[in-house]
Amino acid sequence: MAQLLHNLGHEGILEKNMTVFWRFSAFCLVAAAALNHAAALARANQPLEEIMNIAREVATTAAIARGYDDVMVSIRPLDSRLAPALCNEPLQALPANSTRTLGAVSVGVRCNGTKPWTIYVRGTVNAYTDIPVLTESVPRGDIISAADVAIEKIEIRSDFDHIIVDQVDIIGKQAKRALRAGQPLRFSQLMHPILIERGQEVTLVSGLAGVQVRMQGKALASGAAGDRILVANERSGRRLEGIVGRDGTVTIR
Repeated sequence: MAQLLHNLGHEGILEKNMTVFWRFSAFCLVAAAALNHAAALARANQPLEEIMNIAREVATTAAIARGYDDVMVSIRPLDSRLAPALCNEPLQALPANSTRTLGAVSVGVRCNGTKPWTIYVRGTVNAYTDIPVLTESVPRGDIISAADVAIEKIEIRSDFDHIIVDQVDIIGKQAKRALRAGQPLRFSQLMHPILIERGQEVTLVSGLAGVQVRMQGKALASGAAGDRILVANERSGRRLEGIVGRDGTVTIR
């Protein structure tokens, strides 16, 4: 009996020791896994494709917000040698330092995590949009008519801050230089037609207290509608300044 009790006691101690052993082993395995995971995170790099995708999305959104249609963004691949640390915070796009949304663009992507970094991604943005263009080439000095203009969807590679997007601003204007068919037009290429030539006899219009007076004069400069020019009163010879009207008269102000 004594021997049996002795054996049972020995087995109980052994079982207890084995339980402690397995618990300790499990703890060590969990701790090791956690350490390995932390080490892996420390060694992990932010995928370059994710950075480029953010830049692409930002560039696309900016162009659409500017009013462009069918936006296409081509991102220049990042150097594969770049190894930014995996960010433990959501990546952020930096505010653009330029108002340019088409053509060559640069988008900054930043990590504000424990290992911060900033990478600038370069790309090119093009868009297709409806623009009034000339159906035929127009010589210098010609007046553009409605028959000369058509709306076409064309590729735009630079912001159209100065490109004419409404055909109303084209029809009736005069070409400052020879213009090619199919090309977007800029305000700098057109002007109001010259209605009055220097030395031309013109009608001067003056109004006071609701009474309009007309007299003859001579233009001392050429001008288009809305231009201020100098004129001379034929009767008195006095020089006056007036505004050229669309009907070819000069209103004295």
